[in-house]
Amino acid sequence: MIRLSYIVPVYRVEKYLTKCVESLLHQGFIENEYEIILVDDGSDDNCPALCDHYAEQYPQIRVIHQENKGLSGARNTGIRNAKGNYICFVDSDDYVEDFSYSAVLKKAEEENADLLQFGLQIVQDHNCKVIRANRDQHVYTGEEFLTIKMSERCSCCIYLVRRQLVIDTATYFTEGITYEDIDWTPRMVLQAKKIVCVPDIVYNYVQHSESITHPKDKTGWESIIANNIRVLNLLRQTSEKASLSKSWFNAMMSSILCAIWTIVAKHVYTERDKYIQEMQSAYPIRLTSMPAFSRRERIKIAIARISPKLYCLIRHYL
Repeated sequence: MIRLSYIVPVYRVEKYLTKCVESLLHQGFIENEYEIILVDDGSDDNCPALCDHYAEQYPQIRVIHQENKGLSGARNTGIRNAKGNYICFVDSDDYVEDFSYSAVLKKAEEENADLLQFGLQIVQDHNCKVIRANRDQHVYTGEEFLTIKMSERCSCCIYLVRRQLVIDTATYFTEGITYEDIDWTPRMVLQAKKIVCVPDIVYNYVQHSESITHPKDKTGWESIIANNIRVLNLLRQTSEKASLSKSWFNAMMSSILCAIWTIVAKHVYTERDKYIQEMQSAYPIRLTSMPAFSRRERIKIAIARISPKLYCLIRHYL
Protein backbone atom coordinates (compact mmCIF):
# COMPACT_ATOMS: atom_id res chain seq x y z
CA MET A 1 0.00 0.00 0.00
CA ILE A 2 1.34 3.42 -0.97
CA ARG A 3 0.92 5.68 2.04
CA LEU A 4 2.39 8.88 0.58
CA SER A 5 2.91 10.37 -2.87
CA TYR A 6 5.43 13.17 -3.32
CA ILE A 7 4.48 15.42 -6.24
CA VAL A 8 7.52 17.26 -7.59
CA PRO A 9 7.13 19.66 -10.55
CA VAL A 10 10.43 19.96 -12.44
CA TYR A 11 11.38 22.88 -14.66
CA ARG A 12 14.86 24.38 -15.18
CA VAL A 13 16.20 23.36 -11.75
CA GLU A 14 19.19 21.33 -12.83
CA LYS A 15 21.46 22.48 -10.01
CA TYR A 16 18.83 21.96 -7.28
CA LEU A 17 17.09 18.74 -8.35
CA THR A 18 19.57 16.22 -6.95
CA LYS A 19 19.41 17.66 -3.42
CA CYS A 20 15.61 17.70 -3.57
CA VAL A 21 15.22 14.09 -4.70
CA GLU A 22 17.92 12.75 -2.38
CA SER A 23 16.16 14.37 0.59
CA LEU A 24 12.92 12.59 -0.34
CA LEU A 25 14.74 9.26 -0.47
CA HIS A 26 15.84 9.65 3.17
CA GLN A 27 12.51 9.61 4.97
CA GLY A 28 12.54 6.22 6.66
CA PHE A 29 9.87 4.58 4.47
CA ILE A 30 10.21 1.13 2.98
CA GLU A 31 10.19 1.05 -0.80
CA ASN A 32 6.55 0.14 -1.42
CA GLU A 33 5.13 2.65 1.10
CA TYR A 34 5.76 5.76 -0.98
CA GLU A 35 6.26 7.11 -4.45
CA ILE A 36 8.02 10.14 -5.87
CA ILE A 37 6.31 11.56 -8.97
CA LEU A 38 8.68 13.78 -10.94
CA VAL A 39 6.64 15.84 -13.40
CA ASP A 40 9.00 17.12 -16.07
CA ASP A 41 7.12 20.22 -17.21
CA GLY A 42 8.83 20.56 -20.57
CA SER A 43 12.16 21.51 -19.01
CA ASP A 44 14.77 22.39 -21.67
CA ASP A 45 17.87 21.73 -19.56
CA ASN A 46 19.30 18.45 -18.28
CA CYS A 47 16.40 17.87 -15.86
CA PRO A 48 14.51 15.34 -18.04
CA ALA A 49 17.61 13.14 -18.22
CA LEU A 50 18.20 13.50 -14.47
CA CYS A 51 14.60 12.48 -13.77
CA ASP A 52 14.91 9.41 -16.01
CA HIS A 53 18.19 8.49 -14.34
CA TYR A 54 16.53 8.47 -10.92
CA ALA A 55 13.59 6.44 -12.21
CA GLU A 56 16.00 3.81 -13.54
CA GLN A 57 17.69 3.57 -10.13
CA TYR A 58 14.65 3.60 -7.85
CA PRO A 59 11.37 1.76 -8.56
CA GLN A 60 9.47 4.12 -6.25
CA ILE A 61 10.26 7.04 -8.56
CA ARG A 62 8.02 7.70 -11.55
CA VAL A 63 8.62 10.32 -14.24
CA ILE A 64 5.95 12.04 -16.31
CA HIS A 65 7.15 14.14 -19.25
CA GLN A 66 4.73 16.76 -20.52
CA GLU A 67 4.64 19.99 -22.48
CA ASN A 68 5.07 23.07 -20.32
CA LYS A 69 1.88 23.82 -18.36
CA GLY A 70 3.36 25.83 -15.51
CA LEU A 71 3.59 24.93 -11.85
CA SER A 72 -0.17 24.51 -11.39
CA GLY A 73 -0.46 22.26 -14.43
CA ALA A 74 2.44 20.10 -13.26
CA ARG A 75 0.92 19.71 -9.80
CA ASN A 76 -2.46 18.80 -11.30
CA THR A 77 -0.77 16.13 -13.42
CA GLY A 78 0.85 14.77 -10.27
CA ILE A 79 -2.46 14.68 -8.40
CA ARG A 80 -4.19 12.80 -11.21
CA ASN A 81 -1.41 10.19 -11.35
CA ALA A 82 -0.77 9.76 -7.61
CA LYS A 83 -1.67 6.53 -5.81
CA GLY A 84 -0.89 7.37 -2.19
CA ASN A 85 -3.44 7.77 0.57
CA TYR A 86 -1.86 11.16 1.22
CA ILE A 87 -0.09 13.52 -1.14
CA CYS A 88 2.36 16.33 -0.55
CA PHE A 89 3.90 18.92 -2.83
CA VAL A 90 7.63 19.53 -2.98
CA ASP A 91 9.08 22.18 -5.28
CA SER A 92 12.17 20.89 -7.03
CA ASP A 93 14.46 23.71 -5.89
CA ASP A 94 13.60 23.01 -2.24
CA TYR A 95 14.47 20.07 0.03
CA VAL A 96 13.14 18.42 3.19
CA GLU A 97 14.57 17.34 6.53
CA ASP A 98 15.69 13.70 6.82
CA PHE A 99 13.10 11.31 8.31
CA SER A 100 10.60 14.14 8.81
CA TYR A 101 7.73 12.97 6.61
CA SER A 102 7.52 9.55 8.24
CA ALA A 103 6.77 11.20 11.59
CA VAL A 104 4.12 13.63 10.35
CA LEU A 105 2.47 11.01 8.14
CA LYS A 106 2.10 8.73 11.16
CA LYS A 107 0.37 11.58 13.01
CA ALA A 108 -1.98 12.24 10.08
CA GLU A 109 -2.92 8.56 9.92
CA GLU A 110 -3.47 8.31 13.69
CA GLU A 111 -5.79 11.32 13.62
CA ASN A 112 -7.43 10.28 10.33
CA ALA A 113 -6.80 13.87 9.24
CA ASP A 114 -7.81 15.37 5.92
CA LEU A 115 -4.98 17.89 6.19
CA LEU A 116 -1.93 18.09 8.41
CA GLN A 117 0.09 21.30 8.63
CA PHE A 118 3.78 21.28 9.61
CA GLY A 119 6.59 23.79 9.95
CA LEU A 120 9.21 25.01 7.52
CA GLN A 121 12.49 26.86 7.28
CA ILE A 122 13.16 29.68 4.86
CA VAL A 123 16.70 29.19 3.59
CA GLN A 124 18.54 32.13 2.03
CA ASP A 125 22.30 32.46 1.65
CA HIS A 126 22.90 29.72 4.25
CA ASN A 127 20.71 31.53 6.80
CA CYS A 128 17.56 29.83 8.09
CA LYS A 129 14.39 31.37 9.46
CA VAL A 130 12.22 28.83 11.28
CA ILE A 131 8.45 29.13 10.92
CA ARG A 132 6.61 26.58 13.04
CA ALA A 133 3.06 25.45 12.55
CA ASN A 134 0.48 25.84 15.30
CA ARG A 135 1.50 23.96 18.45
CA ASP A 136 -1.86 23.13 19.98
CA GLN A 137 -3.32 19.63 19.85
CA HIS A 138 -6.81 20.70 18.78
CA VAL A 139 -8.44 19.09 15.74
CA TYR A 140 -10.06 21.75 13.57
CA THR A 141 -12.69 21.73 10.89
CA GLY A 142 -11.69 23.59 7.75
CA GLU A 143 -13.91 26.56 8.61
CA GLU A 144 -12.50 26.74 12.16
CA PHE A 145 -8.93 26.59 10.91
CA LEU A 146 -9.46 29.31 8.31
CA THR A 147 -11.23 31.54 10.82
CA ILE A 148 -8.92 31.04 13.81
CA LYS A 149 -5.53 29.59 12.92
CA MET A 150 -4.63 30.21 9.30
CA SER A 151 -1.92 32.79 8.68
CA GLU A 152 -0.90 34.63 5.52
CA ARG A 153 1.36 31.70 4.60
CA CYS A 154 -0.62 29.75 2.03
CA SER A 155 2.06 27.45 0.64
CA CYS A 156 0.65 24.08 -0.35
CA CYS A 157 4.07 22.63 0.50
CA ILE A 158 3.45 22.77 4.27
CA TYR A 159 0.55 20.30 4.20
CA LEU A 160 -0.10 16.61 3.91
CA VAL A 161 -3.39 16.22 2.05
CA ARG A 162 -5.74 13.26 1.81
CA ARG A 163 -5.62 12.46 -1.91
CA GLN A 164 -9.18 11.18 -2.17
CA LEU A 165 -10.53 14.45 -0.77
CA VAL A 166 -8.81 16.38 -3.55
CA ILE A 167 -10.21 14.01 -6.16
CA ASP A 168 -13.74 13.88 -4.74
CA THR A 169 -14.02 17.67 -4.47
CA ALA A 170 -12.07 18.38 -7.68
CA THR A 171 -9.92 20.88 -5.79
CA TYR A 172 -7.23 21.35 -8.41
CA PHE A 173 -4.84 24.23 -8.97
CA THR A 174 -5.90 27.07 -11.23
CA GLU A 175 -3.58 26.97 -14.21
CA GLY A 176 -1.92 29.97 -15.83
CA ILE A 177 -1.25 32.01 -12.68
CA THR A 178 1.63 32.69 -10.32
CA TYR A 179 1.04 32.57 -6.52
CA GLU A 180 -1.42 29.76 -7.21
CA ASP A 181 -1.11 28.54 -3.59
CA ILE A 182 -2.99 31.60 -2.32
CA ASP A 183 -5.96 30.53 -4.44
CA TRP A 184 -5.70 26.77 -3.87
CA THR A 185 -4.95 26.48 -0.15
CA PRO A 186 -8.06 28.19 1.29
CA ARG A 187 -10.25 26.24 -1.12
CA MET A 188 -8.61 23.00 0.05
CA VAL A 189 -8.85 23.97 3.72
CA LEU A 190 -12.58 24.64 3.38
CA GLN A 191 -13.11 21.09 2.07
CA ALA A 192 -11.45 19.50 5.12
CA LYS A 193 -13.40 18.11 8.06
CA LYS A 194 -10.30 17.35 10.18
CA ILE A 195 -7.13 19.45 10.23
CA VAL A 196 -4.28 18.86 12.67
CA CYS A 197 -1.02 20.77 13.17
CA VAL A 198 2.42 19.70 14.31
CA PRO A 199 5.34 22.06 15.04
CA ASP A 200 7.90 19.75 13.38
CA ILE A 201 10.17 21.45 10.84
CA VAL A 202 9.80 19.37 7.69
CA TYR A 203 10.25 21.63 4.69
CA ASN A 204 13.13 23.85 3.57
CA TYR A 205 12.00 26.65 1.27
CA VAL A 206 15.02 27.91 -0.67
CA GLN A 207 14.89 31.55 -1.76
CA HIS A 208 17.11 32.41 -4.70
CA SER A 209 17.30 35.03 -7.44
CA GLU A 210 16.47 32.52 -10.21
CA SER A 211 12.90 32.07 -8.95
CA ILE A 212 10.09 32.96 -11.36
CA THR A 213 8.84 35.40 -8.69
CA HIS A 214 12.02 37.51 -9.05
CA PRO A 215 11.96 39.00 -12.57
CA LYS A 216 14.80 41.09 -13.93
CA ASP A 217 12.99 44.04 -15.53
CA LYS A 218 9.97 46.34 -15.26
CA THR A 219 7.92 44.26 -17.68
CA GLY A 220 8.46 41.20 -15.50
CA TRP A 221 7.37 43.05 -12.37
CA GLU A 222 4.28 44.38 -14.13
CA SER A 223 3.45 40.77 -14.99
CA ILE A 224 3.82 39.82 -11.32
CA ILE A 225 1.42 42.65 -10.39
CA ALA A 226 -1.08 41.37 -12.97
CA ASN A 227 -0.79 37.87 -11.48
CA ASN A 228 -1.42 39.25 -7.99
CA ILE A 229 -4.55 40.95 -9.29
CA ARG A 230 -5.76 37.65 -10.79
CA VAL A 231 -5.22 35.95 -7.45
CA LEU A 232 -7.11 38.76 -5.71
CA ASN A 233 -10.07 38.15 -8.00
CA LEU A 234 -9.98 34.39 -7.40
CA LEU A 235 -9.76 34.94 -3.65
CA ARG A 236 -12.73 37.28 -3.77
CA GLN A 237 -14.74 34.66 -5.69
CA THR A 238 -13.95 32.01 -3.06
CA SER A 239 -14.90 34.46 -0.30
CA GLU A 240 -18.24 35.20 -1.93
CA LYS A 241 -19.05 31.48 -2.15
CA ALA A 242 -18.07 30.71 1.46
CA SER A 243 -20.72 30.96 4.15
CA LEU A 244 -18.28 31.63 7.00
CA SER A 245 -16.83 34.90 8.28
CA LYS A 246 -14.93 36.88 5.63
CA SER A 247 -12.28 38.02 8.11
CA TRP A 248 -9.45 35.84 6.82
CA PHE A 249 -10.27 36.60 3.19
CA ASN A 250 -10.27 40.36 3.85
CA ALA A 251 -6.99 40.07 5.74
CA MET A 252 -5.41 38.01 2.96
CA MET A 253 -6.61 40.46 0.33
CA SER A 254 -5.09 43.25 2.42
CA SER A 255 -1.81 41.34 2.46
CA ILE A 256 -1.87 40.96 -1.33
CA LEU A 257 -2.61 44.66 -1.78
CA CYS A 258 0.45 45.41 0.36
CA ALA A 259 2.47 43.01 -1.80
CA ILE A 260 1.35 44.88 -4.93
CA TRP A 261 2.21 48.25 -3.40
CA THR A 262 5.61 46.88 -2.33
CA ILE A 263 6.38 45.96 -5.94
CA VAL A 264 5.18 49.38 -7.06
CA ALA A 265 7.37 51.06 -4.44
CA LYS A 266 10.46 49.07 -5.41
CA HIS A 267 10.12 48.80 -9.18
CA VAL A 268 7.55 51.26 -10.64
CA TYR A 269 7.54 53.99 -8.01
CA THR A 270 6.75 56.83 -10.42
CA GLU A 271 3.41 55.15 -11.18
CA ARG A 272 2.41 54.66 -7.55
CA ASP A 273 -0.58 57.05 -7.63
CA LYS A 274 -2.11 55.20 -10.58
CA TYR A 275 -1.76 51.79 -8.95
CA ILE A 276 -3.02 52.97 -5.55
CA GLN A 277 -6.10 54.54 -7.12
CA GLU A 278 -6.80 51.47 -9.26
CA MET A 279 -6.47 49.06 -6.35
CA GLN A 280 -8.57 51.12 -3.96
CA SER A 281 -11.30 51.46 -6.60
CA ALA A 282 -11.34 47.77 -7.54
CA TYR A 283 -10.96 46.42 -3.97
CA PRO A 284 -12.70 48.84 -1.60
CA ILE A 285 -12.06 46.87 1.59
CA ARG A 286 -10.92 48.09 4.96
CA LEU A 287 -7.35 46.92 5.29
CA THR A 288 -7.22 44.47 8.16
CA SER A 289 -5.12 41.60 9.53
CA MET A 290 -5.61 38.53 11.70
CA PRO A 291 -3.97 37.52 15.01
CA ALA A 292 -2.49 34.46 13.27
CA PHE A 293 -0.65 36.66 10.76
CA SER A 294 3.01 37.36 11.46
CA ARG A 295 3.94 40.53 13.33
CA ARG A 296 5.75 41.83 10.24
CA GLU A 297 2.64 41.36 8.12
CA ARG A 298 0.39 43.02 10.69
CA ILE A 299 2.70 46.05 10.84
CA LYS A 300 2.77 46.36 7.04
CA ILE A 301 -1.01 46.26 6.83
CA ALA A 302 -1.34 48.78 9.68
CA ILE A 303 0.89 51.29 7.86
CA ALA A 304 -0.98 50.77 4.59
CA ARG A 305 -4.26 51.32 6.45
CA ILE A 306 -3.02 54.74 7.56
CA SER A 307 -2.01 55.64 4.00
CA PRO A 308 -1.04 53.54 0.96
CA LYS A 309 1.09 56.48 -0.21
CA LEU A 310 2.95 56.49 3.10
CA TYR A 311 3.41 52.74 2.82
CA CYS A 312 4.87 53.08 -0.69
CA LEU A 313 7.17 55.88 0.46
CA ILE A 314 8.53 53.78 3.34
CA ARG A 315 8.92 50.66 1.19
CA HIS A 316 10.65 52.68 -1.54
CA TYR A 317 13.48 53.53 0.82
CA LEU A 318 13.55 50.37 2.93
